[in-house]
Amino acid sequence: MGIENWGWIWTAIMPLAVILYYFFRKKYKDQPISSTLFWQETMKEIQASPYLKKLQHHLLFYIQLAALLLCVLGLLQPYFNSDTLEGNEFIFVVDTSATMLAGSPSHFEQQKEKMAGLLQQTGGKPVTIVKTGQSPEVLVRDERDLEVLEQAIEQLQISYETAQMEQTLLFAETLVDNESTVIHVFTDALDRTALAGKTDQVYVVHGIGEPLRNVSIRQFGLAETDGGMRAIVQVVNESSEPMSGTLHLSNGETEKESAIKLEPKEEILAPVEGLPTGKLWEAALEVDDDYNADNAMASYVQQPIDAIFIDSSLHELVASGFSSLDMKVTSLAPDQLANQKGAPIVTNQTELLAGDAPVLLMGRNDETASEAAGQIETTDHPLFTYAALEEVYVSHLYPAFKNYETIASIDGKPFIQVSPEGDLIVLADIQSTDWPLSPSFPLFLWSAVNELAGSESFLGFFQPNEHRSVALASTSGEWEIFKDSNYMASYLEGEGPFIAPAEPGIYDVTSGSESLKMIVQLSIEEKTLETGAAYQIGQAASEEETVRFSLVPGILLFILILLMAEWEVYRRGIALR
Repeated sequence: MGIENWGWIWTAIMPLAVILYYFFRKKYKDQPISSTLFWQETMKEIQASPYLKKLQHHLLFYIQLAALLLCVLGLLQPYFNSDTLEGNEFIFVVDTSATMLAGSPSHFEQQKEKMAGLLQQTGGKPVTIVKTGQSPEVLVRDERDLEVLEQAIEQLQISYETAQMEQTLLFAETLVDNESTVIHVFTDALDRTALAGKTDQVYVVHGIGEPLRNVSIRQFGLAETDGGMRAIVQVVNESSEPMSGTLHLSNGETEKESAIKLEPKEEILAPVEGLPTGKLWEAALEVDDDYNADNAMASYVQQPIDAIFIDSSLHELVASGFSSLDMKVTSLAPDQLANQKGAPIVTNQTELLAGDAPVLLMGRNDETASEAAGQIETTDHPLFTYAALEEVYVSHLYPAFKNYETIASIDGKPFIQVSPEGDLIVLADIQSTDWPLSPSFPLFLWSAVNELAGSESFLGFFQPNEHRSVALASTSGEWEIFKDSNYMASYLEGEGPFIAPAEPGIYDVTSGSESLKMIVQLSIEEKTLETGAAYQIGQAASEEETVRFSLVPGILLFILILLMAEWEVYRRGIALR
């Protein structure tokens, strides 16, 4: 603790003057009264407690003296020092993925409290706050005002999408201005290997090592059988203790439930037979665990596609891949494909993209391919849920289509795209890759067929905040998104990609009399909890090792309380006279 302004020490003369005033003030003596005119007033004075009267006079003196001494102390501007955070600038990277909702209080609330506490130790140095996600977002940049920073932290909300921490940290590094900048990462868990190569930057990871119980619904599938609908629910117990609960299946009209019990780290497939016919079903798990976001999942029964038309000019491995899926494959000459309907078309003719039938374009007949090199990078698209492409080699790529969404790329060049109408484009000939040798090839074809199948009443499966090109057309050109009859957002046709809501669940997408169902569901990564640790990598220099906190605001508040107490003592003293 210290004093900032000793020049005001002369004001200590004021409390000394008050003391002298009490020493030399006029004293009153008892005076006998010969008349009975003032007898009642005299009796009141005699009956009053002399000790209370004396105490009141002394208490008033002590309060006045204390208030004056505090005024002198306030003018001297006392303060105390506290250690500051290491570094001269700070970047707060905040994990807003769904797993941060785990725990009670949630990991997200715990990290928000920790951030608010660290702000008090920044000493007025600039702070930048970055939110994780597929597209990292800067909430505030180089802000010094504590009130603005505290408000930004208070307004943080869970986005439910995968954190994409590696991508977010690369983005945060582009905001670093000097070597003394420290990046604080607020998450539930971040492995040290993710920061192994970042030796030129200082990182402070605030992980949470609290072990939690979690039972999740990983997959939920439906199929039509002769005896009605059949559901299969994959349930996983991540906890280190046995867990039991109840599995509920509902289509809005019918509900069926079954009891489940899982041993530690056990995974089960729970089949439910004899469900009534219905397109949309929701599975909900009633269990006493510490993470509820992965306890529900919805599924929609789409009309299966068992036939497909393939351009005979394509490599025979394409037809073999579809044949392995037990599909009816019809090979047609290129000039016979334009009039085909009722099934998807697999071709390299770009002019067929303007037709009514869904198209899987593999290669291009209107461009020349150029050499390509590098690893395939994919986005969080349902097409790659089961088909991983990281090990696939591609030697040549065709030029990309403009204004098409890119969902896979090689060294920054588009590899797989989605058209605004929902057609799929693979910008490579199959013979230019080793893809058919990979198990992901038939899985990709199966996912592509399901993606092209679509439905007149179902828009599709989305991940939280997913940006996707969708085939929506209405007379008004505007679509509204509702959840449980509550308005959520609007989408204007042609005004950029369709953006899915953040919170998982079942949504209605309507325009006039048209209505489509849409399902938003968590990714697999957000259904797995991890425990982390707090650690630091690197060390940064600081211009100041301590931050100064003034005691003047607290002193002023205490003076105000003393003044109120002084008035009350004075009022009571007057009343007893």
